[in-house]
Amino acid sequence: MTEFNVNGIQVYDYEGKGFPLIFIHAFPLSSKMWQPQIDFFNEKYRVITYDVRGLGKSKSLNNQFTMECFSDDLLMIIEHLKLEKVFACGLSMGGYILLRSYMKNPGKFKGLVLADTRAEKDDDTGLINRSNNIEYIKKGKRDEFFSSFYPKLVGKNNLNNEVIKSLFNNIIKDNSDEGICGALLALATRINAIDYLKSFNIPTLILVGEDDELTPYSVSEKMKNLIPDSVLRLIQGAGHLSNIENSKAFNSYIIRFLQDNT
Repeated sequence: MTEFNVNGIQVYDYEGKGFPLIFIHAFPLSSKMWQPQIDFFNEKYRVITYDVRGLGKSKSLNNQFTMECFSDDLLMIIEHLKLEKVFACGLSMGGYILLRSYMKNPGKFKGLVLADTRAEKDDDTGLINRSNNIEYIKKGKRDEFFSSFYPKLVGKNNLNNEVIKSLFNNIIKDNSDEGICGALLALATRINAIDYLKSFNIPTLILVGEDDELTPYSVSEKMKNLIPDSVLRLIQGAGHLSNIENSKAFNSYIIRFLQDNT
């Protein structure tokens, strides 16, 4: 694995043989959440992960980000690595980034995996919640925020799974309050991509955990009905972090999708 920094973004190129496969992580985590996928896919694909700006090792002195910035970062990585086309998988926030990146430069992508995500922008209630969470963290209540947020990230059967909870805590402890607030601000600035889905002209796999509270099945089904060349698969026994909660099913659906489209 080669680790390097591109304009403030920490990138991890696992240099496996095969087609490039980029994973974009969820809020408020880092590229470490993709370890089950790195272990599974790296023998057959060139797996690439990175820490979204302000999180993980992608530290920043200026933590005022927008979704436009986040999507430009993904395209910058693809250009830096001189990749002609890539498969890309984004989960939650990673899906927002991937959607916008594809809209900006569709020629760079061979296939999309949209996991536990949505195409709609925040409604007024969502925007107010983003603002309240930023203020909450700025007041030193980071631990309280994550204690209330964690149960929304995992399915009911995994609430007391200490392995998953420990992984979550170990990842977010390396993220600064400023970087987390910057990501929340960026989430609030995304556009309403739902209006563009009918024009997508690319194989797309949509994955969602059966117990996902943040982006439920109905949200994924709406995307499936709008994107012409798309399939929807349900991840059993998983909530929002379906790649971790049921990595076997998550990986199985993706490998089948990749094989069908290469």
